Amino acid sequence: MTALFVFVALIAVNVAYSIRDARRTETARQMDDFYRVEYKKSYGVRDEEATMANGWY
Repeated sequence: MTALFVFVALIAVNVAYSIRDARRTETARQMDDFYRVEYKKSYGVRDEEATMANGWY
């Protein structure tokens, strides 16, 4: 009976950890997407400005 209780507890902890890890992974992915877009916004504009400034002559 004790062994059964231990295995059920391990399964419950594994499921809880999997749910927590999935949420953490999703949050990390959203932050990566946000920073990727912000990087493109800020440095993409700078590249266009440099191209325009170098092409004036």
